[in-house]
Amino acid sequence: MSTSYRFPLAIQTVLPENYRDDAQFQQYMRTLQELGFTGVELNMAHPDRFDCDAVVTFLQQFNLKLTMFASGLTAKTYGLSLSSATPRIRRSAIDKCREIIDFVAGSGAGIIFGFFKGGAVPDVQDARARFRESISQLAPQAQEKQVKLLVEATNRYESSVANSLEDTVELIRDLENPYLRILPDTYHMNIEEADQFAALTKYADYYDSVHVSDNNRFFPGFGAIRFQEIINHLNAQGYTGGLAIEGNIKDNFVDDVKRSTAHLAPLVTGE
Repeated sequence: MSTSYRFPLAIQTVLPENYRDDAQFQQYMRTLQELGFTGVELNMAHPDRFDCDAVVTFLQQFNLKLTMFASGLTAKTYGLSLSSATPRIRRSAIDKCREIIDFVAGSGAGIIFGFFKGGAVPDVQDARARFRESISQLAPQAQEKQVKLLVEATNRYESSVANSLEDTVELIRDLENPYLRILPDTYHMNIEEADQFAALTKYADYYDSVHVSDNNRFFPGFGAIRFQEIINHLNAQGYTGGLAIEGNIKDNFVDDVKRSTAHLAPLVTGE
């Protein structure tokens, strides 16, 4: 299938440890190829058990790129947080992130920090300060290795760090590092932003990827968000980055992604 999308499409999923022999995962990748996807954002519980070059080569069989390392599963697996009040946990989180930067270096993939930011805690300002200190320690290595670090703006019920786009930009602006970026997500914006269009416009210089997820946390097309308005707005402001589907599975991966792509395709096809 040859499909020309205005914005390159990716989707987030989990990379099985036996991905080369996993028939179901290969079916997922074939489905993405058939639907005209450009890339995937991969969660890996134990990135040290993989070879990044081998993963990239595997994806090329399906005309797919590794666009992002989605770090949430790694953070959950090891119980890590970049804003933890426990110094040992915070140091371990920084060390693990350094390993991930080295892991993806040269692949062209960025690293998403969502769950890795830490959960919702009472000491919000302290948590934000701790996270900013952690990210400031990672920034020089990211620049040296030319790996983008994307701080995802997630809602206040999931994290005390980086909720609105404004919150997120404030955490990285003064570090003046071109490899520190933000990641808007339509599900979280639906909760946090008073005017999501104004926020997308105001902070357009800080992002080149957008997560698209419906208001019920399923894939686009399963809920009430008007993606036509969002796509039109991005197009009108000259956005040239990518879109990545992220969300929970409602029925099964293949059926959900087909239904979601059918919903999005008319909105992102053509010039």
